[in-house]
Amino acid sequence: MRTLIRIRWAATLGQLATTLVVGLGFGFPIPWWPVLAAVAAGVSLNLGLIWLYRAQDRLDGASAFWNLAFDLFQISVLLFLTGGLLNPFALWLLVPVTISATLLSLRATALLVLIALGLLTLLWQRALPLPWEDGGIHFPPLYHLGIFMAIGLGMVFLSAYAWQISAQARRRQAALVATQAALERESRMGALGSLAAAAAHELGGPLGTITLIARDLEEALGNDPAIGPDVRLLAQEVARARDILERIAARAEAEDPFPEVPLPALLREVVEPFEPTRVPVAIDVPWPPRGGPVVRRSPELLHGLGNLVSNALRHAQSVVRISGGESPQELWVTIVDDGPGFPEELLPRLGEPFLGPSFSGSGSTGLGIFIATTLLERTGARLAFSNAPEGGARVEIRWARADIEVATPAKEERPWTPA
Repeated sequence: MRTLIRIRWAATLGQLATTLVVGLGFGFPIPWWPVLAAVAAGVSLNLGLIWLYRAQDRLDGASAFWNLAFDLFQISVLLFLTGGLLNPFALWLLVPVTISATLLSLRATALLVLIALGLLTLLWQRALPLPWEDGGIHFPPLYHLGIFMAIGLGMVFLSAYAWQISAQARRRQAALVATQAALERESRMGALGSLAAAAAHELGGPLGTITLIARDLEEALGNDPAIGPDVRLLAQEVARARDILERIAARAEAEDPFPEVPLPALLREVVEPFEPTRVPVAIDVPWPPRGGPVVRRSPELLHGLGNLVSNALRHAQSVVRISGGESPQELWVTIVDDGPGFPEELLPRLGEPFLGPSFSGSGSTGLGIFIATTLLERTGARLAFSNAPEGGARVEIRWARADIEVATPAKEERPWTPA
């Protein structure tokens, strides 16, 4: 609301200043009372909004639409009284529709553009003469038509262009929010595993004490016909609780590995949540299972590669192949499936959010690939999407070794000193 009120105050002051300069400074004949009444309407609306709303309040779509429609009508009235399309300030008709295109929905913007075109047509046909000295100035009808077409086409083009740019920005913002949510979820899962392991270890001590007491009670009272069955049941339940805690601790520790792992081990960790899969996943790397370059195990890396593997599994016909390699400067991983491949028209746009319903023929919006691209780029990766010559989609991820690899510390050589 604060922004809207400030914009209207600036427009009102500009309208009033222009009227005074043209009418009093240049001496052109202006219908003063109608013009001042139109300016006063804008002042009255602003004062009413200040009275009804707080400055930090936000307008919903309908309220913003009607405010912009009022501005459009008020500008049109001023232009109607002062020459119509021949008035140099007729370009101000573009302002409300452009603001609408950046803020409101496509439907609201289209409706406002139709209203603006209707008002533009009225100004073309029925406006009062342009105020001018010595009885006025006249232009041929063809010139009027040219101005009408220029402003009308400019209005449609600018509103369409502004709406497209703002829609892309909104889609990207929504996709970035989804990316952040995925990353936070991955981090929470890791924290949950650590918490489960800590809880299991903390509860192990008291449970061990209860186990000893239950065992003593079973030895002393196990043969008692009244309470013996209850004592034996207590010992069994304590043992069962201990087994559950041990499984929780083992699972949590397995899900919380070292922060630095060999690249082959990380690739197997990425694939493991999808097993068993509809089609097999073949990992082909030139390093031994426990060898290879050591990389930083991060949520971005795991979730980004996992999204790409998930996309390949959805479209593969018989196999998904993950390969890797290295050079003195780079590490790379390639994910290839034998499915239909990426649509050729979408290849240049892969990595953008919300590509449309035709993506990969599955109704996907491209949000998953956008999230994967964004997360992997945070690790320093560069992604290339293509179709393999033999068919199927191919994604190549490359890193500079300095961005992802953990340098193996060299053994320090201590200088020899005499005893």
